[in-house]
Amino acid sequence: MSYILSKEDFEKIKEFIYRKSGIYLEEDKHYRKLNSYIDKRGGVLGFDSFKDYFYKLRFDDFEGEEFQALMNFITVNETYFYREKDQFEALESHILPELDGLVPQNRPIRILSSPCSTGEEAYSIVLHVLKEGAVYKKRDIEIVGIDIDSNVIKKAKKGIFSQRSVEAIPNDTLTKWFEKRDDCYHISDDLIKMVDFKVVNVFDKVKMMELGKFDIIFSRNMLIYFDDASRKEVAMTFYDMLTKEGCILLGHAENMNRIVSVFNSTKVKQTVMYKK
Repeated sequence: MSYILSKEDFEKIKEFIYRKSGIYLEEDKHYRKLNSYIDKRGGVLGFDSFKDYFYKLRFDDFEGEEFQALMNFITVNETYFYREKDQFEALESHILPELDGLVPQNRPIRILSSPCSTGEEAYSIVLHVLKEGAVYKKRDIEIVGIDIDSNVIKKAKKGIFSQRSVEAIPNDTLTKWFEKRDDCYHISDDLIKMVDFKVVNVFDKVKMMELGKFDIIFSRNMLIYFDDASRKEVAMTFYDMLTKEGCILLGHAENMNRIVSVFNSTKVKQTVMYKK
């Protein structure tokens, strides 16, 4: 297929993507990229027009594989270990010890990383849980990482990272938990086993609620890509998933109180936490 996406077609697929994922595409930023993708994808599928491709997305994608491929192409995943590290330090020094005294001893402390991208954030959480040590030694801690992009989930499960990705990790931690092979760093299998990675769309309320309740939710630098209505929808989903003792941590450029009014904010040094 050699097809130039019309503005009308772009509006149609933009609206479809927004309704399904909450991701808002801007014409000046995404038109050329999306046009190129649809043109190439149409050739693979044997379609002669945008209409055929769009029909496939809407009515003939029963397993969701075509939409998943589109999401994998659209989403941008750039992250590294210990990003915005003050939040991980707050997790270690304050949040975990506090939750240990609040959460019943007969149930695990549960932590969600959403989105988890290629795993750097989820594994950063693991490394700080292990560094804190005291809580982990006496009770179960469950860590779940979710992302809409199936490709990054596959990478997260492999636990292989570039030099740039691990630059902020202290040398003693890097030596203890990573093995360097060629130009890559392979994280310990023991750490990989500590995270349950899943492909989940945060706008799929059923799938989100199936994950269960969490005491800590890391959702950093995701809400800034949504419009106001989508931010509110995800914020309320997180509210429903949060335990009464729990807290949410967002990126430094995000403010939950500007999105919804149901959370109370508290600060530990430089880290803002949102609670019920």
